[in-house]
Amino acid sequence: MTANGVLVLTGPPCAGKSSVGRLLASDSSRSRGIYVEVDSLFSLLLPGSDRNRNDRMLAYDAAHVLARMLIERGQTPILECTYARHEQRASLVKAMADIPAAPLWVVEFYVSPDDAVERFRRRRQATDLDDQLVRERAETFPYSAQALRLESAAAAPQDLAEQVTTWMRQQPGSIHRELWAEAGNGWD
Repeated sequence: MTANGVLVLTGPPCAGKSSVGRLLASDSSRSRGIYVEVDSLFSLLLPGSDRNRNDRMLAYDAAHVLARMLIERGQTPILECTYARHEQRASLVKAMADIPAAPLWVVEFYVSPDDAVERFRRRRQATDLDDQLVRERAETFPYSAQALRLESAAAAPQDLAEQVTTWMRQQPGSIHRELWAEAGNGWD
């Protein structure tokens, strides 16, 4: 990582965020980057959850507290989760409010609704999603003009991870935090 800030990997379900995040985390040249998969943190904190809105926000809030702690210790958290909701984005912005010099970089993974559903059907993990929800979330994801957008079907995860690494080496500017948060979807 080139600077001490937060890198967010975001996009609809089945867009390839986790695959790329794991590759970025395994790259030894990124020793200052610490990968935080919000869904894994959710499962650790609330193993019996029905994945309701309050529980989801608890997991995001916990990830953001952890991200703040990492920044304070000179690390760069790599947060991976959907971040489609305004409240999820606003939680991160609030956690970083008194450290305005820490950049917030966002990488959005685009996936077509058809590709998202096809990938979802190949998954073997427990989820509260179904084909219809995956399609809907791919169709309505709130992409941002400020983020680096990668089309997940255009390259293998390794190539996408390399694109992220190359982009980070160019020392991109921080997104405008509040505009990014406000662009999130409300809860259904």
